[in-house]
Amino acid sequence: MHIKLTKDYMKSMLKNMSFQWRVFLLLLVVFTLLLGALNKFVEYQLDIYLTDKVSEIAMNQAKIIASMDDIIEGVEHRDTTKLKKIADRLSMESNFSYLVIGDENSVRLYHPNPEKIGYTMQWNKPGALERGESYIISSEGSMGLALRAKTPIWDKNNKVIGVISLGYLNSKIDIWRSNQILPLTSALLLILFVLIFLSWQFSTHIKKQMMGMEPAEIARVQRLQDALFDAVFEGLIAVDTEGKITAINQNAQKMLKLTGAPKHLIGLGIKTLVTPSDYFTENQGNNRIDDLLVLNGVKIIANRVGIWIDNEFQGWVISFRRQDELNMLSAQLSQIQQYVENLRTLRHEHLNWMSTIGGLLQLKEYDRALEMVKFESSNQQSIIDNISSMFKNRLIAGLLFGKYHRAKELGLEIDFISGSSLSATPGPLTENELASILGNLLNNAFEATLKNPDGSKIVECYISDEGEELVIEVSDQGSGIAPDIRDKIFTRGVSSKRSGDHGIGLYLVKTYIDQYNGTITIEDNEPYGTVFSIFIPKGTAKGN
Repeated sequence: MHIKLTKDYMKSMLKNMSFQWRVFLLLLVVFTLLLGALNKFVEYQLDIYLTDKVSEIAMNQAKIIASMDDIIEGVEHRDTTKLKKIADRLSMESNFSYLVIGDENSVRLYHPNPEKIGYTMQWNKPGALERGESYIISSEGSMGLALRAKTPIWDKNNKVIGVISLGYLNSKIDIWRSNQILPLTSALLLILFVLIFLSWQFSTHIKKQMMGMEPAEIARVQRLQDALFDAVFEGLIAVDTEGKITAINQNAQKMLKLTGAPKHLIGLGIKTLVTPSDYFTENQGNNRIDDLLVLNGVKIIANRVGIWIDNEFQGWVISFRRQDELNMLSAQLSQIQQYVENLRTLRHEHLNWMSTIGGLLQLKEYDRALEMVKFESSNQQSIIDNISSMFKNRLIAGLLFGKYHRAKELGLEIDFISGSSLSATPGPLTENELASILGNLLNNAFEATLKNPDGSKIVECYISDEGEELVIEVSDQGSGIAPDIRDKIFTRGVSSKRSGDHGIGLYLVKTYIDQYNGTITIEDNEPYGTVFSIFIPKGTAKGN
């Protein structure tokens, strides 16, 4: 009965506990169990190690003592005084717990307790006297529970004339074990306290990302939003920055003739459902009011409002009605005013929902990011070390690391020329300007190299700020620059590429270089391609 009441109390307590505390306690229990298991495992391994090590030391000491001439002579002549003198000296100089010396009949010639001299030794395993064997036993002896090494004493004729029994008391071994375990246990406790702190910070962070709401409250907000969407007479669609539907009501589905339940449309790309879809996918455009559109062959009047969370654009909420309802909309001003108010409320609720979902997604991405870091760290560490050692500026190192992987993805290779070196604060360019120059030059080199099937797939890069100038050199294996555009390659809108939005990159590069009184040269590379070389004096200030 008492156990049942306790279980009911625990269930009630967990049910009433906040999500933050449940996450914290779950992490705390997991970390405690893991560290406890780790501590037990280390204790077990340490016990095995100490036993083996003490056994080895004890046997070595026993054999050394058994081979001493004074010991052999003392046993042959049964000189207990001499043996006591030697044994007492050895006991003071060594760390073993006790030493016992016996003759060929197992009669003690020396024992730490003089009263036991002359009596037969306790044997737990035959062999030392009978067969001349050396062995380790752990058992109760005359001195107590100990780990003992037994080895025979041989005379000059290779005859067993006695036995050495050297022991380490278990109490002494336990002290050594405790001395080793205590720092480990202290370290594990410290780690546990750190993990407790981090667990609390983590659970607090999750709570903040969820805007202080519990999972049940999030579900309630979601249901409220769904009900609000369906209660609005107009068609409503919310899309994120990737053009994926995050919310849609039944009226929107009916107007645009979309099949399937609204919940099944969540997550689908708007481009696959609505034609044309530019109105939904325009990135960070202006809010629009009363636009006349034809979507899926249906004439509608649409409004578009941007979704912003923490000054970051998250997508659009689009509301629309059929164009043939325009007269009715104009005639019913009060309904329009109510619609605007509903839309404002909807937008507010949608912001809250998006923020909450963003927090949950962020939690999920943490795990994925952590797994990827662990997986990739071992393979990428050498690359990171190489780039970091040459380029001390973190932004530039990060850029070059990314370009390295981009080249690899394209089937190319970046060769950072030996001698490349960049300090943490390269001057006179700002790190953003330098990153722009390198990014444009490397991107152009990649594209040029890919277009030439005859050249190698290596792009060379040299950067140095060790001298009086900042020197940058990028070499590709492309087909070179046509003579008719070489002199105007840095003019805005001029490009060697035949299609696409080009003609800006090298213009920006030249602009930055001119601001610092630098120079840029273009030379033919051997056997293919082009070499861009940049020289910027370090002492120059930024011009106009």
